[in-house]
Amino acid sequence: MRYRLFVPSCLLPIAYCLLPLASCLLPLAYSLLPAPCSLLLSLYKQMNNIELFWEIPLSILSFIFSRILRFVMQTIGGYFTSKKNTKNIQWQLVSAEFLKKPIKLIWAMSRARWNLHAIISLVGPIQVKEVISFDASAAKQSAQSWTLVVYSLPDFETITNISSLTVSGENQWESVSLKPGKYLLGLRYYHWSETIEQPTVKADGVKVVDAKQINAPTDINSFYRDLIKRKNWLHVWLNYYVFNLLRFKQWLPQSFVKKVFLPVPNPETKFYYGALKKGESIQFKLAPSLLTTHDIYYSLYSRECFALDWYKITEGEHRTSASDQKSIYIVRIHPKFERNALFENSWVKIAVV
Repeated sequence: MRYRLFVPSCLLPIAYCLLPLASCLLPLAYSLLPAPCSLLLSLYKQMNNIELFWEIPLSILSFIFSRILRFVMQTIGGYFTSKKNTKNIQWQLVSAEFLKKPIKLIWAMSRARWNLHAIISLVGPIQVKEVISFDASAAKQSAQSWTLVVYSLPDFETITNISSLTVSGENQWESVSLKPGKYLLGLRYYHWSETIEQPTVKADGVKVVDAKQINAPTDINSFYRDLIKRKNWLHVWLNYYVFNLLRFKQWLPQSFVKKVFLPVPNPETKFYYGALKKGESIQFKLAPSLLTTHDIYYSLYSRECFALDWYKITEGEHRTSASDQKSIYIVRIHPKFERNALFENSWVKIAVV
């Protein structure tokens, strides 16, 4: 079912003001400034003139709306985090049940881009004075590759991480020194076992989270395919801007694009991302050395950032199927054995065709 972009009535006057402004400023910049001419010419080639007049203003409005929504939800989340009991907390598996409530789905889609290739578990808030520890042996038995990321609350800033790439594997417990405060733990399991264990966690030497075992079939993440059935105007407005953010990312500060598009990335993963118009696909040319030392994961999302398709790339030359709609993609390149595994940018060639 296709959704038309719904514009709240309160935003219509702004949109009407921006439309003529865009139509006036773009030709002016084209005629007066030599440098932007080629950029504008390319812009017009990628999008027809009529579409440009609503795509850009509506993307700006969508971006503003997404920032406001993130702020509101972070403020509300901070309030409930301060009131939440930190003594009886449990691991939560990101699943259909976890995202059952509409507010949880909006929260998740405003905070991050779905990692469709890992089993993800969250636990928090955890009150810490000096150090947090977890049973790393449970993670080792659960997956060939794992990463535990520590986020501060309520702002969800990435503080540090521990993974199968950074520990020797000989110690049962691994610890991280932290400043006093409340924290959220995010655990990612790649290449998981049939049964996984969410590990025991200690704060300042005191157990605060119990271990929990879960059956983990290979298709445990298949629920992501059904989330798009819940799409409504709020999801459209939340991420409408993302397509154009990535489509024209070469004309924006790369640090800005990455911070907006990947607010909580895995520190150990290298990311490549972009946008696809209907009928376009991606051509990969990967060096054999890269395939030996890294896992390459491809994810395709709808314009609203719902999952459409995902799989691991195992061949040096690969072309994806043509997209049947405006969509966005993420390529995650994750080390297999060593965190500082040799990596050269020339090993990765990704082109939209």
